[in-house]
Amino acid sequence: MRSSPRNSAVIGALWHATPSLLVLLGALGFLAIGTWDSALFASVPGIESPVPLAALIAVQALLLWPRRFRPLPVFGAVVGIDLAILGTTAGELGIGVLAVGIASYRVVRRLPRRTALIALGLGAAATTIVGGVAMLLGSREAPLILTATLLLRILLLYILPAGIADYVLGRERLTDALREQARMAEQRQVERARGELRAERTALARELHDIAGHHLSGIIVSAQAAATLTRSDPERARAMMRGIQDDARTTLVDLRRTVGLLRSDDDDPSGGPDRPSPTPDLAGISMLVDAARERGQVVDFRVTGTPRTLGPLTEATAYRMVQESLANAARHARGARSDVSVRFDDDDEVKIVVANAPNAPAPDAFAPAAPVQPGYGLSGMAERAELVGATLKTGQTSDGGWRNELTIGGAGRGVDRDGEAS
Repeated sequence: MRSSPRNSAVIGALWHATPSLLVLLGALGFLAIGTWDSALFASVPGIESPVPLAALIAVQALLLWPRRFRPLPVFGAVVGIDLAILGTTAGELGIGVLAVGIASYRVVRRLPRRTALIALGLGAAATTIVGGVAMLLGSREAPLILTATLLLRILLLYILPAGIADYVLGRERLTDALREQARMAEQRQVERARGELRAERTALARELHDIAGHHLSGIIVSAQAAATLTRSDPERARAMMRGIQDDARTTLVDLRRTVGLLRSDDDDPSGGPDRPSPTPDLAGISMLVDAARERGQVVDFRVTGTPRTLGPLTEATAYRMVQESLANAARHARGARSDVSVRFDDDDEVKIVVANAPNAPAPDAFAPAAPVQPGYGLSGMAERAELVGATLKTGQTSDGGWRNELTIGGAGRGVDRDGEAS
């Protein structure tokens, strides 16, 4: 059963007031014992009635009350009362030691270390002088016993409380340091998770843009052509519609593969039409060219040099660059010839170039393309190139066409997601 906030506040107040209550209880106990057996203190000089001494202890308790507590003034007042008790009882009664020990503890806890040590040193010196003189004048004990008594008093009143307070402070500092360390570690973890989430979202957005931009552009172009050919060439229109269906299925599979990157529960090893396709690679560029030609684009494709395997992320970057470039050509340069080339140089460099001629008039069989809003294709290509350490150059050619060139050098070849060369 949970306690109410009011009950918790009451319990907390009582806990903080416990030292004062203990000192006050000591005063009441001293008063009760002195009243019940007055002969008990008959041998102690200066005690005619326990009431004044009990009142002094009660004052100590009031001084230690949490709401009134000021470390240094209260410490001086409590020590002064203890010295008054020592002086009036020839150093025989130590009923004020509990309050002095509590005040010493609080001084070390609440004041700077240097100030606390000075205060404790002055208190210990005053106790030694007053207590020593009082015991020498009023006691018949041997000097060795008097010295041991003074040392024990200094130990109980000042050294032991200071040691306990210093230990508690050390534990609190250690706890605070561990708590701060845990908080900072949690904050770093949160920031790292946010960064990873942003990176995943950026990668997913880039992947979805590449897939959707390529396939949907082809579907739109083919659908426009099929609509135009419905009456003049129904057979060709039907063939284009079948191509549109194939493109739509391919788009669906690729989108499922991309969404599958965000899922960890897809452990089905079986194949099937919906199984995610493998990571795009250089070998798939020829299929991109074939698909573009089926949509009516005029594309030349050539590979020079000795083909070699690059890292999976690097090959995916090259594939996506060609895919986006052909999609842009279909949108913005309808009817223009495109040229795709992959060159493997002997100096361990691979250069992929996609260039298209200026926009040419569309064939009569095709309807003009609808205006397309600017997208994120070029920025996505640049991000992918930077990720694998490749160089991307894009821009308009001197004849009004467009050219995208991706150069993969030896330093950037095969860099995967962990930053290790394959």
